[in-house]
Amino acid sequence: GGPASAQFDALDDWTTRPEQGIKYYSGTALYKKTISLPALKPGKKVYLDLGKVNHLATVSVNGKKLGVLWTTPWRIDVSSAVTVGNNLLEIAVTNVWANRLIGDEKQPSDFEWEHGDTRYSDGLFLKEFPGWFLKHEPRPSKERYTFTTWNYFAKETALTPSGLMGPVRIVGEA
Repeated sequence: GGPASAQFDALDDWTTRPEQGIKYYSGTALYKKTISLPALKPGKKVYLDLGKVNHLATVSVNGKKLGVLWTTPWRIDVSSAVTVGNNLLEIAVTNVWANRLIGDEKQPSDFEWEHGDTRYSDGLFLKEFPGWFLKHEPRPSKERYTFTTWNYFAKETALTPSGLMGPVRIVGEA
């Protein structure tokens, strides 16, 4: 449901965007920026500090994959990849599936949910596989992108903050 591309003028939470394809997006988005670095101090490390990320970030500098960050501190050593002058930063951020499921619940349903035993869980389970699914036909609700047999979410469920929040900084070792 996401757009092929989008330009962000500032780092912000995807769920605050007006575009439905970004607000309810679940998946990976690639952030790119070219930065220029002055002469680096020999033997000193250089770090990329992402500030805050929701939920995973894969970092590449100048085409070199440096690693995956999944918790605080959102900082990675980029010393082996940066050079004096222009450097291409690429940060692939992946969020959780919940927002797409919540967004889909705002669309007309094309299958039935059934309540389970509330002593064990508070979700809904699929009553039966819908005919369109079993017959490999297009689904009737064109704006639904997901299909699952268990649902913990309703259209009123709060969205999970997502994306690269920043601030993103280059930090040199003193």
